[in-house]
Amino acid sequence: MKSNIPIFAILMIICILTIGGCTTQQGENDPSDSMISSAAPTQTPLPNSTASVALEQAVSDAIISYNRGRYRGGDKQMFATEYHEILKTVVQDKSTEVYLVALYAQYQFEEGEVKLTGAGCNPCVITFVSVDGVYSVTDYWEPEDGENYESSLRSRFPEDILESGTDFSEPNPMEICNQRAIDYFEEQGAVSSEPRT
Repeated sequence: MKSNIPIFAILMIICILTIGGCTTQQGENDPSDSMISSAAPTQTPLPNSTASVALEQAVSDAIISYNRGRYRGGDKQMFATEYHEILKTVVQDKSTEVYLVALYAQYQFEEGEVKLTGAGCNPCVITFVSVDGVYSVTDYWEPEDGENYESSLRSRFPEDILESGTDFSEPNPMEICNQRAIDYFEEQGAVSSEPRT
């Protein structure tokens, strides 16, 4: 009986290269309805680098999917992107809780300009279940707005994260998102400019 291990190893390498080396985009002319992602260093690396890459992509997809319907829709959302930094990862059996700060931004191109049509930034907790290395979202949590924000955040975030802070270490995450939008519309053949709100 022949062993399938070499074929499996080759397939795993192809998957790693495909996931790790590509970024996809969401645009109105994109029939695959896929999304662009941003890889940010995790403060709590996972033991398996393949799992880490898959988790980064799952986090990116979850942020865009969760926020997509919360802002102006239809023709007003021609491109969406996100920037995130993972603050802590807690793995228990097949469940993975990711504590992070996330920025979501969406854009349109109108009258020769890239326009920001919606954006939001929050610390959040995304819970995944992992089956055969595929992460599925089971919960996406954000703190309450207004006067309950602080108590809500303290009710869900571990003390060690709260002590170190829930701010981005990257000084200009919005500029990163803006540049992705400009690059996207340039690739689509549009004349781009600095995003306007």
